[in-house]
Amino acid sequence: MKIAGLGGEDARFDMTPMMDIVFQLIAFFMIVATFVTREKIEVDLPLAVNAAIAENQQGRMLISVSADGQVWAGAQPVTLDELARQVRAWHDEEAATRIVIRSDHANTYGLIKQVMKVCRDAGIADIIFSSLQSEGGG
Repeated sequence: MKIAGLGGEDARFDMTPMMDIVFQLIAFFMIVATFVTREKIEVDLPLAVNAAIAENQQGRMLISVSADGQVWAGAQPVTLDELARQVRAWHDEEAATRIVIRSDHANTYGLIKQVMKVCRDAGIADIIFSSLQSEGGG
């Protein structure tokens, strides 16, 4: 007695659904990546001859100081006391917290010194100051 077989065809795995899922994931992550960008307050950064882009900008907290002296934690306006609480909370969450300070060139050193003191009091020493590259050395 002869048993009926599959007719000699090879079994195949259809990759179409798998490719659809991969393309959907790529589209999702491309869209989400555009929303994750940091909100920055518009400040007129100072010029520096030796300005350079930091090698590792991941995981840095952004503090901005506008021309009118308003301090911003990310995109939220804060007082120095509120900033101190937020910086301490950031440092408690992540012991290796690093800070980027973006200050308008019209600000006085005294205000920036207060922001730096808030960071120091929270135990953060890794601070970068944003500036723009100037044209010449002079």
